[in-house]
Amino acid sequence: MKKYSTYLILMIISVKLLSQLVINPGSSITVTNGTSLYVGTNLYINSDATGTGHLADQNQPGNINITGNISINQYLSANGWHNASSPINNATSNVFSTTDLIFYYDETIILNDWNFGWVWYSGPLEVARGYDVYSDVSTTTNYQSSSSTNLNTGSFTTSITRTDVPDGELENRKGWNLLGNPYPSPTDWLSTNGWSKSNINDAKYIWDPTNNNYTIFIGGSTPTGVNGGTQYIPANQGFWVQAIQNGDFEINNNSRVGVTQNTPGYYKNQETHSEIRIIASANNYTDEAIIRDIDESRAGFDKNIDASKLISFHDSVPQIYTISNNNKLSINSIPIFECDLTIGLNFKCNTIGYYEISLGQKSIISDTLRIFLIDKYLETYAELSAGVKYNFHHNIHSPESRFSLVFNPKSIDLSSKLGLSPFIVGANNSTLTIIRNSSEFGDGIINVYSITGNIIGSYKLYNTTKSSYEINTSSGLYIASIILNNKHFNYKFFIINQ
Repeated sequence: MKKYSTYLILMIISVKLLSQLVINPGSSITVTNGTSLYVGTNLYINSDATGTGHLADQNQPGNINITGNISINQYLSANGWHNASSPINNATSNVFSTTDLIFYYDETIILNDWNFGWVWYSGPLEVARGYDVYSDVSTTTNYQSSSSTNLNTGSFTTSITRTDVPDGELENRKGWNLLGNPYPSPTDWLSTNGWSKSNINDAKYIWDPTNNNYTIFIGGSTPTGVNGGTQYIPANQGFWVQAIQNGDFEINNNSRVGVTQNTPGYYKNQETHSEIRIIASANNYTDEAIIRDIDESRAGFDKNIDASKLISFHDSVPQIYTISNNNKLSINSIPIFECDLTIGLNFKCNTIGYYEISLGQKSIISDTLRIFLIDKYLETYAELSAGVKYNFHHNIHSPESRFSLVFNPKSIDLSSKLGLSPFIVGANNSTLTIIRNSSEFGDGIINVYSITGNIIGSYKLYNTTKSSYEINTSSGLYIASIILNNKHFNYKFFIINQ
């Protein structure tokens, strides 16, 4: 029997197919409301490393009839965690044939540690639940059924929880629920009638195994996203939401789309507002945080306007986020960028090395807004603007609350500290490295002192871009005092003898 394979995007009006239907990666069929699709034999929806095929039934509660077998593939790349969700209602964990590392997340058992929420699992896959799956090899999961009654369509309601116990977890770590897109098609987070979100903050988080970080997208009145987050949730994809209270979360066919159009260059409402994107970069990874002015926002956490920070568990991925009333935020909305406004900016990473902080290219900044990054650890300042990158050395002893941002300062004198620090100073174990970061050239002297003021050694600074020195002393915090062109520059650094 001849197979029909879709290579184009199809919008179904009313179609009856009496032979096999194959939807290949990058292809899409949308069955619009009031229309139908009948397939007289088998349905195949394929997936590979290049993409996935999509079948979007927008009827309530669905209007697709498959008389034969159903086979829906989901490609999973090697050596990474994937949040998956079944598109059929009779699948079991056996579909993940290359691994037994399959977990779901139970928020009610986190108590004083949110890592307690992970539960190893084997058995039937619950519809609209997300599962965390790890595979050592690239594999294609195959969801199979012999009846169209097993193909997920219509409305699904899932219970969500936010657990409070005495001496329990931090507020930022409560209420996380790993849900799943139950359909073999993408869903649109901005769909007006496709969701019931009254018990959650209107933000969704998707783990990106390629970049070892979370993409985030928030809806509400002023949608925006960080780390590449868009309004769409891919087919068969698990995603995180944060509950504000116990209740239900609902998804239905109105949310389904067959084609995920390119997300418009970050959402801007008709009002003029600033959106500051702060990027931390190193080790071939990046992380992003947003500060923006929204009239209806207030101090602390604002439902549907702010988004909490979910920390990557990968040791080499830099993490940056703001602090508001002890809330860790990836998206922080404030009423106005008033003069001298100071916002805490936290940075963390479990890998020692050189990092940079800069403004994202898609920032929206008024001509009158000036932004200063304060490095409290090194007691230096830098004005952030397009093309400016603040470079610094980081190790595990560096304080997480190292930075803050000051907007349009007026009461503190920054005139002597504008621009980048002339040197980047850091140590890897017992090796001290000095990198010139300005036009301060020429030979100089480096004196190394203990934190109590005892001199450890004196070294010549040569007229080169980079100089390295072995410091023979015990582990601890030290000060490098650089004397160059009759100027003194002091930097703190750590020695770690292994």
